[in-house]
Parts: sequence; C-alpha cells; structure tokens
Amino acid sequence: MEMRQLKYFVVLAEELHFHRAAARLSISQPPLSSAIKQMEAELGTQLFERNTKTVALTAAGHALYPQAVRTLAQFEQACTVARRTGSGVLGQLRLGYTGGMLLRGAPQMVHEFESAQPGVEVSLCEMASAAQADAISHRQLSGGFLHAMVVPPELDFITLQREPFVCCLHASHPLASRRRISLRKLAGEPWILFPRHISPSYFDAVIALTTAAGFSPQIRHEVTHWISAVMLVRQQSGVAVLPQAFAASGLDNVRYLAIQETASESLAHFVWRRNDDDPALQRFVRHVRDWSDQSRESSHRRPRTL
Repeated sequence: MEMRQLKYFVVLAEELHFHRAAARLSISQPPLSSAIKQMEAELGTQLFERNTKTVALTAAGHALYPQAVRTLAQFEQACTVARRTGSGVLGQLRLGYTGGMLLRGAPQMVHEFESAQPGVEVSLCEMASAAQADAISHRQLSGGFLHAMVVPPELDFITLQREPFVCCLHASHPLASRRRISLRKLAGEPWILFPRHISPSYFDAVIALTTAAGFSPQIRHEVTHWISAVMLVRQQSGVAVLPQAFAASGLDNVRYLAIQETASESLAHFVWRRNDDDPALQRFVRHVRDWSDQSRESSHRRPRTL
C-alpha cells in the first residue's frame, strides 16, 4: 500500500463524495476509484459502502480512518525532518576542544551558533589536539577546536588565531617584574610541559624555543590541560611557556612575559573532515569563518598588550 492511496482514502472518508474528493486531490475521479478498489483488495475488506447516490464508511473504514490520519501526519513530519536536516536546519554536532580554546572564543562561537540555529544540537568534548584529529578522521567527532602546526591532509581547517608564546612565572619570581625575558635565564628552573604524544605541536614549539636559547628544559611536571600548567606555576612548582591568550585568563599570582628568542607562534584552528557533506556542519563552518573574520578585523583595530 502506498502513502498516495492512504491519502486518497482519508480525503474520501472526509468528503464522502468521489467528485469532491477528486477535486480536493486535484485528480480525476477514475484514478481515485481505482486506488480505493486496490486498497480494499489488498486489505481483503470493504472500506466504503457506495451506490449511485451515497458513499459511507464501513466499520473497517471507520477503524482505519484515525490510524490513517495519524500515519500520514507522522509521514509528513518525517519528511519535514528529513528536509530540514538536509538543509542543515536540524542536526547534531559533536565537537572537540582543548582547554586553551575556552580563551579563544570557542564557547562564544558555539553559543551564537545555537542561538541562530536552535534546531542543531551541539555537544562539546574536551580532548587533546592529536586525539581530536584522529577522532575527526574516524568520524567520531564532527569537528574540533585544536592546536596544530600541521593539519593532517584529510582534514580541512580555519585558522582562528596566530599568537606568540609567552613565559609564565609566579608573581614572586625574581624575573617576574620584567616585560621580556630570554628563556636562557630559566635554564636551571623546573619546567611544566605537555607530553609530546598529547600535543606534538606545543611540545615541539617549546623545545624549539629552548633550543634557540641554548639549553634543554628540565621537565619536572607533565600536564594535559593548559590550566593545569598555570595552576602549577601559581603553586611555585615551575615555569611554563603558554600561548598569549592565557594573559587574559585573570588568574592571580602569575605573570606573563614576552620571549626574546626566535619567534614561535601558537596556531589555533577549527578542523573538520575534508569533503564532509553534513549540512549542519557546513552551516557551523560558515559561522566559524564569519566569526573568525570579524574577530580578526576587530583585533586589527585595537592594540595588543600582555
């Protein structure tokens, strides 16, 4: 039985007149009569009692009518959901993020997108950059906010921010009152650093900076979250190198100093699977791109300070 036949049945049950029902359906009367006869043959029972003057529902027709109305409504709802999902108005996105992206606008981007697209549900999962890239490649995440110097070729990306690394010291450190520092002066200090398997780009960038300063850092503590590094510095457990965004974190008893050594940038990206045709994801990508362009224009209009 086809949905078309069910619709014909419902209209005829409401009109109880073949000519009016056919006109309402914008068809001629013979196809309507044929469809009803075919339904009755398939069901093995008569749905209408009809003669040359009247049309009436049988007991079977009365029983079928409310079920048919409900089925057609559910079918139309399913079609609407499919159309809206296909256009990106409805959908679900599971996005990864690193802790540092909380200071780079990721929550605001998601909030603004959800406000503009209430039919798309966005869930966030905190995850290291390397793990995110792997999860996106294997379709476990729709996309992610992460740090990387090199993005895998199967992924596409928008660079959200380029910023220098800064040195993070406790406020009581003898060098904390300076505006700039050579990392060479921290060669004998205990260092706080991400393990390389957690964030290869960050680890390599820090090692490149200390190598340029002429030493290898004495890594005392390993962390998996940026905020952990700052909290350990606050406890006078060591020194760290962080992206400049953390200078705006508002945490007390820590100081952020510009680094004199060879420039090295922290790159923040939004990343997704190349050629992913999920309409909701494509809407989010456009939103991130617009947000990034606006943020970049705004940053060019104001001076940047530590």
